[in-house]
Amino acid sequence: MLRQTLTIGLLCLLMTFATADTRIVDVGTDFSTAFRDQFSHNVNTVIDVGDTVRWQWISGSHTTTSATNLWNANLNSVTRTFNFTFNQPGTFNYRCVPHGACCGMLGSVIVRLPGDVNRDGCVNDEDLLAVLFAFGQNGRGIAADLNYDLSVNDDDLLKVLFNFGNGC
Repeated sequence: MLRQTLTIGLLCLLMTFATADTRIVDVGTDFSTAFRDQFSHNVNTVIDVGDTVRWQWISGSHTTTSATNLWNANLNSVTRTFNFTFNQPGTFNYRCVPHGACCGMLGSVIVRLPGDVNRDGCVNDEDLLAVLFAFGQNGRGIAADLNYDLSVNDDDLLKVLFNFGNGC
């Protein structure tokens, strides 16, 4: 009975790390010409491979257009959303076509391997040490907070351990 309980618990834990996440970027916040990630509160969105970014129009007529033509949400002033799923690691820059050059309406999506704290493309000892040294810290913008819950804890440690060796 104990063995079955442990097996079920482990499977549930593994499924937690196998699910993709959706991060939201506000478009035209406060009637401005800006993109703003709801977690970082800036123009950079850091996600894992397989995650989705959802841009949601708050105000104004804007696009979200990839610098490399991977995606293009057409000019729209109606409140709506646009989703794109990132399946490769890398940095993906984007802009609003009418406001990118004149007003600096630019953003980037940084896609990393799950568990890759330092974004070097390999989940290894360095990532494990980064989580261990940051363990117990709370707040926004901590690189070792891999699940964006504002705390470096067991969940982040397990994400590194579960993906250890990937990309190496």
